[in-house]
Amino acid sequence: MFGPFSEYVRPYRRRILLAVAVIACAQVAATLIPLQIGAAVDSLAEDSTEALSLVRDRVINVLALALCIAMGGYFMRRLTGVTSTWIEYDIRTKFFAHLLAQPLSFYQEHRTGDLMARATNDLTQVRIFFTYGLRGIAETALIFLFSVTMMCRIDWQLTLLVLIPLPLMSLFLVRMAAIVHTRFRAIQDFFGDISNFIQENLAGIRVVKAYVQGPAQSRHFAGLNQEYLERNASLIHTHAVYRPLSFLIASIGLGMNLWLGGKGVVAGSLSIGDFVALNAYLTLLIRPVSYVGWVIDRSQRALVAIRRINEVLAIEPQISDRTLPATTSLPEQISGRLQFDNVGFAYDGIPALHSLNLDLPAGTTLGIIGRVGAGKTTFARLIPRLIEPTQGRILLDGVPLDQWPLTRLRQAIGYVAQTPFLFSDTMGANIGYGVEDASEPQIHEAAEEAQVRTDIESFEEGFATVIGERGVTLSGGQKQRTTLARALLRRPEILILDDSLSAVDTHTEEAILGHLRRIMAERTTILIAHRISTLRDADHIIVLDEGGIAEEGTHGELVASQGIYAGLARRQQLAEELEVM
Repeated sequence: MFGPFSEYVRPYRRRILLAVAVIACAQVAATLIPLQIGAAVDSLAEDSTEALSLVRDRVINVLALALCIAMGGYFMRRLTGVTSTWIEYDIRTKFFAHLLAQPLSFYQEHRTGDLMARATNDLTQVRIFFTYGLRGIAETALIFLFSVTMMCRIDWQLTLLVLIPLPLMSLFLVRMAAIVHTRFRAIQDFFGDISNFIQENLAGIRVVKAYVQGPAQSRHFAGLNQEYLERNASLIHTHAVYRPLSFLIASIGLGMNLWLGGKGVVAGSLSIGDFVALNAYLTLLIRPVSYVGWVIDRSQRALVAIRRINEVLAIEPQISDRTLPATTSLPEQISGRLQFDNVGFAYDGIPALHSLNLDLPAGTTLGIIGRVGAGKTTFARLIPRLIEPTQGRILLDGVPLDQWPLTRLRQAIGYVAQTPFLFSDTMGANIGYGVEDASEPQIHEAAEEAQVRTDIESFEEGFATVIGERGVTLSGGQKQRTTLARALLRRPEILILDDSLSAVDTHTEEAILGHLRRIMAERTTILIAHRISTLRDADHIIVLDEGGIAEEGTHGELVASQGIYAGLARRQQLAEELEVM
């Protein structure tokens, strides 16, 4: 019945039906008022001593009916308002949860600004429809049905004559619905472009300012805004044509009733009271006739909006929990042993990693180094299943990664990404993110291990300091150390550090590594870095080059081999000596 809205309407069917019933009662009362007015007019025409008494009774009836309409309007607004808010809540909750379930590839294909537009602007259109549009549909249909029924009871032939213009209007309405749907879809899609443009400029405000691109971006935005204005203007034109036309058609019917009904009164086939009642019913129909255009507009806007939302909801997450074979038995405790069996990965068919074969016993520290674009970050993302191998398989404690429940797998991993991300919250909340009910001493200990506690305590409000969006008020090193503290707080079985010490000086790096050695000895650690000094104490080191393992061994073995690793070590040592000089 509700098409693409059905899933969200289903839990509130009773409320909606009750709202329609209340609307029906109110409209029944509204359609009885013209009868009371007509009867009062006929009573006055009889020139009887009881005429005023009869009129008084009609007035009381009209007041009673008006009270019913007022009460119906109040309860109807309460029901539709609350229901529309809950429907909006359900859709927004489902949409957000669906976004969180999507893999990284989803966000490479969908723009953040457009997703935000669907979650806000489109959802607002749906709420407005269920608050006002649904009520408008019910009111318009019921007023028309009841009014025409009562008019036919008075004089069905005259009623059919005065309603002749309405079929012409219905043809226009069908055309209008198609135009509104097409044009509003184009407007909403373009609004997503504008939202994305704003989001990118705000996220990259430092770059915009550093390159003095404010005026250029303002001109670009003005162009986008102008096009958005023009697209809206075409939709406004449709509305501008409809409203006068609806009044014109309604007025034609009213004029026909005055002429033909007047002739009936003169001929004696129609009483003055019935003539007045017919005019009252036609006047009552003017509002719903003119309201139909607004209802069509809102329903088409909501239809476009919910379809845009459902387009995203229809995209199934490419990475999700899989049904385990009956023979699969997962260990109660994760020890952290990782095995890479001929693993490879490609971005859109372009290989990033290939032929990786590794066996890392639990508690091993694996160091990874290589040139930019060698596949180091891709390697790190494979372990928590942020991306899936396109070749081979990875096993955790002897069980393929895709057979582990995602929640359990990721709870066992502490992942510090190459680019640190912090929320606009307190320092303590950012460190405690991901650990439910983390205590203050635990947060302080993790900050100490990451060598960021002294920095935090130097702030005026300490751990209660609220940082800007994405940690904009912190230095690069402070952000890296804060995200490192967040991962250490979890005490994960597997710790992945993706070049997470690149923004700290060598002295701070040594202090952090000193704390980390004890922690890393108890868990499997993937340590990605560009500095040889960071990897020196790793149990095993691999050198990635063009997506494959070019060299592997301990620090001493790789230096002695005089290969890529040894070359990097010599260059970095020379750079350090030059800095000292």
